[in-house]
Amino acid sequence: MFDSMEGAMAATIGWFYLATNAARVFAYLPQITAIWRCHDGAQAISLLTWGMWTVSHVAALLYGALLMHDLYFVTISTVNLTGCGLIAALATWRRMEFERAHARVEDAIAGVAE
Repeated sequence: MFDSMEGAMAATIGWFYLATNAARVFAYLPQITAIWRCHDGAQAISLLTWGMWTVSHVAALLYGALLMHDLYFVTISTVNLTGCGLIAALATWRRMEFERAHARVEDAIAGVAE
């Protein structure tokens, strides 16, 4: 009986892991929308946090592929890596875009002042 209970618990945990990580895909959308709508260079988005999560998903992907040989784990890690990486890249791009626009305005103001 212990083996069947242990197997049932493992299956429940596995499905729980799958369900929560599948739902995470939808949790990325509000962050992507916030970055897209932002007009201040996505200053409210932590590049350190999203960058660290991106790196952690690279580690998970390598772990799943090279040590566990688990296609489901690799797939979930790849999806999460893509989501976190996209958010980090978009926020970085918006910051660079904001800084370039801000620099052009400062240059224009300096040119008028001369």
